[in-house]
Amino acid sequence: MLKALREDGFKVTCFERRQQVGGLWAYTPDPSMTTALPSTTALISKYTCGMSDYPMPDKYPSHLTSSQFQEFMESYARHFDLLKDVVFGASVTAAARNEDDTKWRLEMSVDGKGRIEEFDKVAFCHGYQTEARMPSYEGQESFEGILMHAQQFRNAEDFRGKNVIMVGMSSTVSDIINNILPVASKVYMSHRRGGYIIKTWLKGSPADLSVTWRRRQIGAFMQKYLPRLHRWGADTSLKFLMRHSWGKLDPQWRIEPSHSALLSLPGASNSLIPLLKEGKISSLHGIKRFTGPRSVEFTDGTTLDDIDAVICGTGYSANLSVASSFLEHSRPPNYSGPELTRMWMNVFPPKYADSMALLCFSAYGKNNGFSFNDVQAMAVSNIFRGVHPLPPLKTMNAHIDAHHEWLAQRWRIDPLGFQPSSVKTWEFQDFLHDAAGTGMENLGWGWKGWKFFFADPKMSWMMNNGVETAHAFRYFETGKRRTWEGAREAIIKANEAVKIYPLKEKEGKVE
Repeated sequence: MLKALREDGFKVTCFERRQQVGGLWAYTPDPSMTTALPSTTALISKYTCGMSDYPMPDKYPSHLTSSQFQEFMESYARHFDLLKDVVFGASVTAAARNEDDTKWRLEMSVDGKGRIEEFDKVAFCHGYQTEARMPSYEGQESFEGILMHAQQFRNAEDFRGKNVIMVGMSSTVSDIINNILPVASKVYMSHRRGGYIIKTWLKGSPADLSVTWRRRQIGAFMQKYLPRLHRWGADTSLKFLMRHSWGKLDPQWRIEPSHSALLSLPGASNSLIPLLKEGKISSLHGIKRFTGPRSVEFTDGTTLDDIDAVICGTGYSANLSVASSFLEHSRPPNYSGPELTRMWMNVFPPKYADSMALLCFSAYGKNNGFSFNDVQAMAVSNIFRGVHPLPPLKTMNAHIDAHHEWLAQRWRIDPLGFQPSSVKTWEFQDFLHDAAGTGMENLGWGWKGWKFFFADPKMSWMMNNGVETAHAFRYFETGKRRTWEGAREAIIKANEAVKIYPLKEKEGKVE
């Protein structure tokens, strides 16, 4: 966002509460911040997650470690000379309009000292994983062991010789289990229901290479016009993939049946199911309550009396507290879920859409969260500088009302896994690509798509059916953002690089 705004002529200051760039990938021992662990490896491959005009270096493996990701973002910041505009150790606590409603008044703490500054426009880019969603259990005050959220986990040695319950089946849960398993006495995995668990490799290739722009567009078309068929097709495909990847699963694990992947995001792990098969971890029902200093009762009536620690990998909620002074909320009819925030396209407060963006509230909205940040940044910058026009306030509010009714329908189908920040993927992505001016409509089925195909059939095929790389977002000249002269070469290079796949598989491992 800093780069996009500065590139478009704004004078920009970035306030970063950490001491280095990298976000989640910049490890910090501070348990109040979410961080990847030193052992964390990315679930998506390097081929699909470079920046639009800054490719991944060849030196990195197919799936980067957390330190490599941080190094990459540090090099990105230095390459574009961004660090001079970053204030580290700065935590913004509140945003409000000034007295004459002309600027944004930001309250913050910089190196522990209070500060107030005013700006014309503000974009909050603090992400989705900042506010831990910690469950509350009956009787938890009687438990004398460790009860914590996964956000606070740092050191496996804290659990040496202990009996540990991990709550959830997420990628984070898998990561923590792999850390504590060598030192813990016993590890359990407690979950209320089933879910899809996807490998990061598929038939000797990184799994994300199977997703192309063309396939994504077909999915978007079905989601828009044939939503029930799309949900059935997606879930059927994932069921087949689960069976192909893992074989028959023990019913006692309750991994199946899985909730719909279009209502609750699936997890990704190469180790959870193998650990269950090997008996190294045990599957438990959801926690019902704590019944003593070390006792836990589960929803199936089972009780364990020797538990030392419970770590909850129960996800995060969007942290919109900084915007509490001006964000509005509402409830659609026939809906009893959590109060819904009124933001146009889940990004812009409608009254201040030309000067405020909150990029932490759009679940299901990104194709690849890492590289798609470029598209979001270009879209916000174009709206801030008036290159992409905003609809009237009345139109934005009508759109929010319709979107909230769509959310209510999702809540009625699956209240347990309901995400109030969900967006219609096809609508959200189309809007951002249009606002950003990426020109991706040149890869569609319309006359622009056919024109590009006949002008350059090889490139058209590669961008539609090859590696889904962010460099495509800087390829076409649209007049709404800068192109990158290296885009063509980088796209070709990425597609050449993946020709080494599929790799041979040996004893369940990719060589």
